[in-house]
Amino acid sequence: MREIPVAATGLLRSFCEAGWLGLIDFHLARRLGGLGGEADPQVLLAFALAARELRLGSVCVDLATAATELRPESDEEDSTAELAVEPPWPEPEAWVKAVAASPATASADSAAGRPFRLDGTLLYLDRYWRQERRLSHILRQRSTLPALSDLTAAPAAPPREDGTVPEADEHQNAAVLAALNHLTTVITGGPGTGKTTIVARILNALAVHQPRVALVAPTGKAAARLQQAVRADVGQLNKVWGGTIHKLLGARPRSAELEHHAQNPVPFDVVVVDETSMVSLELMTALLEAISPETRLIMLGDPHQLRSVEAGAVLADIERADDLVQGPGGAIVRLQHNYRSKQSINDLAEAILTGDADGARQIIKSSEALRFVEFTGASEPATLPEVRQDCLDAATRVQAAALKGLGTVANRALEQHRILCAHREGPFGVGQWARSVRTWLGTQLPHYGFDTRPYPGQPLLIQRNTDLFSNGDTAVVVADAEGGLTAVVDLPGWPLQVAPSLLDDAADLHAMTIHKSQGSQFAAVSVVLPPPGSPLLTRELLYTAVTRAQDSVTLYGSWDALATAVATPARRASGLAR
Repeated sequence: MREIPVAATGLLRSFCEAGWLGLIDFHLARRLGGLGGEADPQVLLAFALAARELRLGSVCVDLATAATELRPESDEEDSTAELAVEPPWPEPEAWVKAVAASPATASADSAAGRPFRLDGTLLYLDRYWRQERRLSHILRQRSTLPALSDLTAAPAAPPREDGTVPEADEHQNAAVLAALNHLTTVITGGPGTGKTTIVARILNALAVHQPRVALVAPTGKAAARLQQAVRADVGQLNKVWGGTIHKLLGARPRSAELEHHAQNPVPFDVVVVDETSMVSLELMTALLEAISPETRLIMLGDPHQLRSVEAGAVLADIERADDLVQGPGGAIVRLQHNYRSKQSINDLAEAILTGDADGARQIIKSSEALRFVEFTGASEPATLPEVRQDCLDAATRVQAAALKGLGTVANRALEQHRILCAHREGPFGVGQWARSVRTWLGTQLPHYGFDTRPYPGQPLLIQRNTDLFSNGDTAVVVADAEGGLTAVVDLPGWPLQVAPSLLDDAADLHAMTIHKSQGSQFAAVSVVLPPPGSPLLTRELLYTAVTRAQDSVTLYGSWDALATAVATPARRASGLAR
């Protein structure tokens, strides 16, 4: 049942009851409005919607289109209940004028320190408006700087250890050339398009200058994966640092202060940022403030994936804008071809991106690598023959390697199949699917997961960062030489053996969220679609899930859910691309 603020009355109460506002939205608006001397219910509604949108990932709310674009939040994660009666929306033009006249609102050209900022019809909390303006200014300033060189041909890719030369296409060559010529380069593309291979080529070409290089990403797992991928192909560099963006900036626990900023920039000549789509506006602004104008910046990512958990869609905004990153100091290159996945998976991903639901359905029906299984949520997942087949095959291989103490082999077997869910709980969620699959596997495989004790073949998802491993790393419990058990954490480059008791807060890995899967790749994936009406059922979610697979994809849900996802791009309002 939805909680309604006791103090909410009139217009604000109607929006709370209809699901457009939460408790925190109402109280934050009333508090900040009160500090500015604002009591008009229509203006306080605008403030509350700005707070709500920030909580949901947008940087601002567009008052001109709020009535048509915003949707109420659902009580239940998987709710498909009918929406409440539409509340009475203010008339947009008069609403914008009332907000502009509020003593709690500053205009875009005002220096006044007020809680809210109105820029045209976009309403921000002032802090985020300032961050967006600061990021825009830095990117444009970097684009006005002179080009670093005037190369017209990209250096060839160096041969691998086995003597073979990596494939390269015209888009990859253009990306390498752009990064060598410009101070700021944005390289976008889906999985398997060669982003990390390009980084190795760039660094090899720069090796003669012996630059100080930082390889960073928003998560520890992504940062470690980037280091491993690049170090394997870079021979001459010895000054390469790797870690998270927070670590690069010198973030301190329980403190908002950063060691590196505009007055104390990071000590590197080249900074490479992977998985940029997952970087929030606040973190990206802090990063660019801490990079000197002389430092070469290379940003990699897929703007079509799920965005950052916090507010902002910076990579998508940069790619969409025509004046944030441009020559002579900047360039944007998009890679086109996925060399890793089967063509039918690539075709499905393209249909999803273009919003072609009918095309996506036809591709699924005509491909042997793609399956669609009707699932309403009324039955146990493990009763489905397709689930049993995929999960038993994968678990059998994992357990066989684990019983022999082969941790690396067990972890590779774990990558052969993964169940991906949008939700955490409910009939379409990770919890339900993981419990159902594990319980059924316990009836098929000896000594497999009947209780809470560790067992050979147990798959785990680590959920915290330590000095040894990162949130998002995976592990398998295996038998050791003394007849006991050890957990083998799958780290890039080398496995780490730890006592299972050190992973007591790790989660069962018979299923995981699509958001957690970003940056990972599996031979086969089973994607559990939420029902129509779920706020998470978006084009970006479906695209992210499908592109985790190399060989095959099985979709569980309804065709209506598929069509809804393909037709529903995630909404992240910002003014950066404007």
